[in-house]
Amino acid sequence: MDKTKKSSFVTGAAILGIAGLLVKIIGAVYRIPLTNIVGSDGMAYYEVAYPYYSWLLVISSAGIPTAVSKLVSERIALGDGIGAKRVFKASLKLLFVIGIITSVLLFALSGSIAKLSNAEAAKYSFMALAPALFFVSIMCAYRGYLQGMQCMTGTAISQIAEQIFKLIFGFSLAYYFVKMQPDRPELAAMGALLGVSISELIALVIIYIYYRHNIRKGTLAVCQLLVEQRVKRGPTMKTIVKRLLIIAIPITIGASIMPITGIADSAFIINILEKKNLAAGMLAESDTLPTAISAARQSYTVFRSYVTTLTNMPAVLTLALSMSLVPAISEACARKDRSTVKNASSTGIKLAMLIGAPCAVGLFVIGGPVMKLLYSELSSNSDLYREAVDVMYYASIGVLFLALVQTLTGIIQGLNKPRVPVYFLAIGGAIKVISMLLLMNFTSLGIRGAALSTVLCYAFAGIADTIYLIKTAKLDISYIDTFIKPIFASVLMGLLVWGIYSLVVNTGRTVVATMLSVVVGVIAYCVLIIALHPLCSSDFDFIPKGAKLKKLFRK
Repeated sequence: MDKTKKSSFVTGAAILGIAGLLVKIIGAVYRIPLTNIVGSDGMAYYEVAYPYYSWLLVISSAGIPTAVSKLVSERIALGDGIGAKRVFKASLKLLFVIGIITSVLLFALSGSIAKLSNAEAAKYSFMALAPALFFVSIMCAYRGYLQGMQCMTGTAISQIAEQIFKLIFGFSLAYYFVKMQPDRPELAAMGALLGVSISELIALVIIYIYYRHNIRKGTLAVCQLLVEQRVKRGPTMKTIVKRLLIIAIPITIGASIMPITGIADSAFIINILEKKNLAAGMLAESDTLPTAISAARQSYTVFRSYVTTLTNMPAVLTLALSMSLVPAISEACARKDRSTVKNASSTGIKLAMLIGAPCAVGLFVIGGPVMKLLYSELSSNSDLYREAVDVMYYASIGVLFLALVQTLTGIIQGLNKPRVPVYFLAIGGAIKVISMLLLMNFTSLGIRGAALSTVLCYAFAGIADTIYLIKTAKLDISYIDTFIKPIFASVLMGLLVWGIYSLVVNTGRTVVATMLSVVVGVIAYCVLIIALHPLCSSDFDFIPKGAKLKKLFRK
């Protein structure tokens, strides 16, 4: 790869990476104000529908754009502009069909799926999401085509626009229905999800305009090739579709694992909790059924909206970590530079621990007060708050393993072993579903059983990824620096945070206690890490602004 192409590739990857990071941040923050607008009942309907949408979305958005990008880049490298355009047309037709099928299926089966999840009014949420599947499918053809020509800006712009308009229309419509129909939370959820469909339509229009503008200006790689066509006969449409599917299907299967576990949550949790509530005779006979259902939905919202939203936030940091490590590892693999591969891989495990451990301990200690600060309903409902705190005690443990999974998946893929983390996550997903059914049906854990099953899923995948990476890359790591020091520093930080919070909250200033303990915890952890020196000199080579941090750590 010459310097110009390499520079173009790195710039494109950076644009896409930064856009992806912004999308993750907006997505992580989005559910907090949304939950405050629609309430726990409204979020229950939202959370019932979204996993099914996410799974169907994977079919068009996971593997096929990657396959299109790969085939287009191959045609461009061969000087075959006609072939590249033919790949785009074939993918557009394929994704058009997929978009129609998935949209119609979700709309037509909305009532049946909602009934399966014991939330019949959620059918409106399914209907609101159905058009989005079609819009995203068409958009993915344009994204794959542009990325195949190393033009990442169109994808980045459409991704950011998608999130911004989701905020604007999702919040506006949800608020409108809450004001107009306050007794129908299912309509508020429908409004929020209708905002998703509108945002996808706008994103599609934006990327189409971007594509047409660049075609007219002739700035895309394919434009010049169509003038200077060197390849006389490219692949046929049939061959292109076959190759698209061969590349896309394994990627799609891997990307489907976590959405499928989300569907399991949606399908089973409310049903199991309702039956357990009824069996326990929790309420008077006159209103047992409706109140048992409402309690089950609230517990489901506690797990999926309040707790999971917070435990997923550290993923933004681990995504940024993967963005800085994976290119270095991929490039080192191509050069057969085993020393750099080992150093970068060791750094990846260490940084995953340095991020995951304090986040896990912090959420365990003050996750409850933080949720109370963020969600208005938890402030006014003490029973709901206590349940959220109990669930957070279990779920917070999984944050450490999730940090390992997200970071090491990228690293192992950088080692040209993309299927390995998929296998581990698939086994973890099976463990989650089986353990959830057992824990929720045959123990008194209730919704905490669902949280614990998620921890078991990520624990298996995270530990398996770590062992595999250490053995495959033949890493000679320091277990004290990599595991013991981050955990030790995190525990000390947790004790200090708990002490500060307990001391200040007794004065009656809960908000001050929460915010002060968070600030003190961050400062204390940074000081402890500087004092313990878990990072060695080579680690800073793979960290943004590593040269300046070297001076801070005196390395």
